[in-house]
Amino acid sequence: MRQSATVLALVLGAGAAWALAPGDRVYVRGRDVAVLQSTAVNAVTLAKLQPGDAVLWRGADKKKPTWHRVETKGTSGFVYFANLSLSPPASELLTSPGGAKKVDAQAFASSGAAGKALTEGAIRYGNQDEKNKGEMHPTMKEAVRQTQTLEAIAVQRTDAELDAQAARVTGGQQ
Repeated sequence: MRQSATVLALVLGAGAAWALAPGDRVYVRGRDVAVLQSTAVNAVTLAKLQPGDAVLWRGADKKKPTWHRVETKGTSGFVYFANLSLSPPASELLTSPGGAKKVDAQAFASSGAAGKALTEGAIRYGNQDEKNKGEMHPTMKEAVRQTQTLEAIAVQRTDAELDAQAARVTGGQQ
């Protein structure tokens, strides 16, 4: 019984990889996914991929099966398998008073990068004394404080105020 459960777990776990054949197209799930020269910890980054980028799958590394060789834009390297998907990401659907519209997944991921609050982990990291030594100005502590201040101000603004500021900054071209 125990042996058959182990075999079943191995078959189910390997099923996703068995569904691929070298040369199949797969898609990037994450933002700024590194294509590395090798599976080594200090490997050189050859390219950065964005959500929805298509790559050709060439197979799992034999020694480190969680790393898979891919080809993209004339470059061949390794990507962590969890960053790959068999299907492209779905378009995000945004709604507004003017109606719903679909947004490209890559553009949606990029747009959220500057709008997210600092996580507790980022705050703890930036406030560590050992991270704030040397000639860095502003210090990481000061950058955390400034970001938190900006976030507090932004929460108090209405959509109309934000739209008006965007129009001023872009000269009305949005």
